[in-house]
Amino acid sequence: MGVAIARGWQGYWAAVRLGWAISSNWTRPLLFIVYSVLRPISMALILAVMYAVITHNSAAARPYLAFLIIGTAFWSFIQEGVSEFATGILEDRGRYHVLKYTYLAPLDFPIFLVGRATSKLASASASVVIVLVVGTFALGLPINALAIDYPLLVVACLLAFVAIMAFSVTLSMVLLAGRDSHGYGEIMAQFLYLFSGAIFPISLLPGPLAWLAALSPLGYWLELCRRAILHGRVYEMFPQLSDGEVLGRLVLAVAGTLVLGYFTYLISDRMARRRGYIDMESNW
Repeated sequence: MGVAIARGWQGYWAAVRLGWAISSNWTRPLLFIVYSVLRPISMALILAVMYAVITHNSAAARPYLAFLIIGTAFWSFIQEGVSEFATGILEDRGRYHVLKYTYLAPLDFPIFLVGRATSKLASASASVVIVLVVGTFALGLPINALAIDYPLLVVACLLAFVAIMAFSVTLSMVLLAGRDSHGYGEIMAQFLYLFSGAIFPISLLPGPLAWLAALSPLGYWLELCRRAILHGRVYEMFPQLSDGEVLGRLVLAVAGTLVLGYFTYLISDRMARRRGYIDMESNW
């Protein structure tokens, strides 16, 4: 049992390092971190400029600016975990032609996928911190590092990471069915961008879409992140719910995501084995 755990851990760590190397194109870590940080900062500043122009920098709209910047900052996890991860798995098959070898390796394939996803989420962590720091000093957000509810923030993020990994792994297996699926991961990430409450409350969506968005764990996760950082000094998507109630809904949504993702993964994995998707030649 101990030997199996040790081998699983070694394989997981190797997958993490492989994912980091491929994501950075084998460049120096510092250079890649700079690139990873500049992209979300530029996106956050563009949204801040749009906000200032539309609202004429009104003091009454300041809570929404905080809502916008925090949502954009933490969105790096979904961008890396969904779009970049799905693209990386497809490149393993179509560009590097190594997916079939990792699939046949002694390491369980789901552990390899989780390791690759972990490297994506780790690279997004620096982006989140930098965007929040820039937002605090450049945009005057009322963020006090000593007043943040870190236990609530950590618990919410850990639950969200589990959901993001489950969704990313499942999506990557589903996309293997396409001969040319390049760009589909980015499309899915942008779809979630609109339906997660990252840039506007999900209550603004049409009725059926708002109901579907309320089933996702992303909205509850971002709500708890905003509450943990600003303690009510921000526009809330669920003002009628307490922190504990939002956390409870997040737990239920994550559990539902895991169950749905597990069965979808099993179906996709069986189909990939039968139809030869693992080593199928891909056109770009």
